[in-house]
Amino acid sequence: MRVMLPRASRWTVVAAIVSASCATTRPAAPVVTPSGVRFVLMQPAARSVALVGSFNQWSTSSHSLAREGTRGLWTIVVPLPPGEHLFMYVVDGTRWLSPPLAEDYVDDGFGAKNGVVVVRP
Repeated sequence: MRVMLPRASRWTVVAAIVSASCATTRPAAPVVTPSGVRFVLMQPAARSVALVGSFNQWSTSSHSLAREGTRGLWTIVVPLPPGEHLFMYVVDGTRWLSPPLAEDYVDDGFGAKNGVVVVRP
C-alpha cells in the first residue's frame, strides 16, 4: 500500500532528511566515543591546532587536529586509557589555549587552566 502525503508534508519530510544529513560538528566538551575521546575546538583563523596533555607529555607534535569544513572547526579522536587526563590546545605552534569547554579545570601553574577529561572504565 502506498501512502501519499500532502505536498506540504512531503516538503517537511525532505527538509528534515536534508537537515539531518547536513548536521555538522559543533564546539563541545571532549566526548568519550567507542573509538576514543573526541576533542573539538573552534578556531577559524588558525593555520594549525595541536592537542597537548598529560597523555602525550605535552607534545605539540603528537596530536594534530584536522580542520573540518570551512567554519574553523578542528577535531581529533584520541584513544585514551581510563583515568583523568589534563589537556590544552596549541594554536599555530605558539599560542597555548585553555579549553573553552571541558568537564573540569585545574590551574596549570603558569596562570592558565588545563582542561580535564575523565575516561571511565
